[in-house]
Amino acid sequence: MSDRTIRVLTWNVHGCVGRDGVRDPNRVARVLEAAQPDICALQEIDSRTSAAAQDPFSYFGELFGWTSVAARTVVAEDGHYGHIVLSRWPIESLGEVDLSVRWREPRKAIVGAIASPVGRIVIVAAHLGLSPFERRRQYGRLKERLGAIVDRPLIVLGDFNDFPRLNERALAGSLAVTPPLATYPSRLPLLALDRIWFSAPFGLVTAATLNDTEHVSDHLPLVASLRLERDEQTQRPAAP
Repeated sequence: MSDRTIRVLTWNVHGCVGRDGVRDPNRVARVLEAAQPDICALQEIDSRTSAAAQDPFSYFGELFGWTSVAARTVVAEDGHYGHIVLSRWPIESLGEVDLSVRWREPRKAIVGAIASPVGRIVIVAAHLGLSPFERRRQYGRLKERLGAIVDRPLIVLGDFNDFPRLNERALAGSLAVTPPLATYPSRLPLLALDRIWFSAPFGLVTAATLNDTEHVSDHLPLVASLRLERDEQTQRPAAP
């Protein structure tokens, strides 16, 4: 792979519980190891069980030596629930976006900056709600936050739960998006719930789902290769 190309993955791992009902973070880890992403976002990270031998919020980063940023949307005495961003390169948290809607499950988006070999990349990772009304509000809040981010390139990824994609135009304009590849349900994918958005100077090289992972989660992973098409004089160099 070109040194101007990065591999990005987003995946709802369903608490690391497969279709067989078994909770196994090692199966998730094996998929990540084979996929070799440079940056990945994992949704439905859940440590609220005594059956979890490892803390999934830290397990994958420690296993691969990756850096990570987490959003814990549910904090309980028996553990936490939320999502994470992992990177081969240093990642700095730029805060969270509160996407919670009253009477619905708490939601947050992660905002971070990655010091990659191709330069600074701003990442926004989200897991949106199940209700159309809820998602409209969440897309609006995401659009407002994205409008305040002047750095480029920018990648927005996650599980948007947006079918039949009524709200995705809210992120259109300066962002391109991967094709609507079906990722859910993993056994017979019909819905393109998981998406990867990106700004110039990135261009899309390939996008695909990892179809041989259907037993690991109720979603399939979505992977995209993005190539830096040209140098940006305004792009900040990566931190040493």
